[in-house]
Amino acid sequence: MPNTGRHAFKWFFSLVFAPFIFASAKAVVAEQTYRYQGRTCSRCPPGSYMKTHCTATQDTVCAPCSKKHYTQFWNYLQKCQYCNIFCQENQYVKRDCDRYHNRVCECKDGYFLKYEFCVKQKECPPGFEVQTPGTPLQDTVCAKCPSGFFSSVTSATAKCERHTNCADLGLELDIAGTAWHDNLCSPCQPRNSEDGISVCEEVLFNFVAQQNIRQKKLLQLIKVLTDSTQDDILQDKLQILPLLKKWKMRHGVNGSAEDLVSALRKVKLNKIARKVAKKFLKAGSSIECFARTAGK
Repeated sequence: MPNTGRHAFKWFFSLVFAPFIFASAKAVVAEQTYRYQGRTCSRCPPGSYMKTHCTATQDTVCAPCSKKHYTQFWNYLQKCQYCNIFCQENQYVKRDCDRYHNRVCECKDGYFLKYEFCVKQKECPPGFEVQTPGTPLQDTVCAKCPSGFFSSVTSATAKCERHTNCADLGLELDIAGTAWHDNLCSPCQPRNSEDGISVCEEVLFNFVAQQNIRQKKLLQLIKVLTDSTQDDILQDKLQILPLLKKWKMRHGVNGSAEDLVSALRKVKLNKIARKVAKKFLKAGSSIECFARTAGK
């Protein structure tokens, strides 16, 4: 670069950036000094406080903060601040109180801060996945499973899984998957579980449990299925899913999908009965699945 170019660049740099540099340096000086009785005194650094103001013959006298007290910034406070933050329920001490900082608390794993309290992070229900995991400052964000994917669990971490391709396994599709359960391939085999409930039956019971059934009708349905008294039902908190499983275990082979549809019709839940029949009692498909698994 010719000398004239270099000189012009230096002149331009000085003209544009010099005011910012000067202002920055001035701000640093202002942060570390203060005016007192016409004099410029030094502030005390973080972790200390002003014991005496500066005089004509000496600068500000500072002293360190005592235990459980702090100052976080350059200051001319006459005493340090007390560490007044205390961790509450579902919080832990992220950074303890020292000369330079107040105590810092943070929500425990699985909780987030809301209105100054740590509350439990949301779990995504079946049919949804975790889009954004929860943090100590933000709740879990859920999103519905996209087409061709499902989630059958309630979780704060799980992602949706792709539906099983029955053809790849040399099997036929028995029950089409939804956002909350996988494709069920024929033959639909019983799961290895202590309760003896097959995968098909698990899906059926979950399907019924997700329907919008008013409390009065729900009481009637459970009475028909389980012969329970109203007190027994209320004691179980009207949780239909465990009650359906209890009904199946009690009746064994005699507890079929057809029986459940009949019970739904008996208490005038005809719309739900039609839905169940359409999805689970298709000729030559799911009805065979239930008969087959029930007899094993």
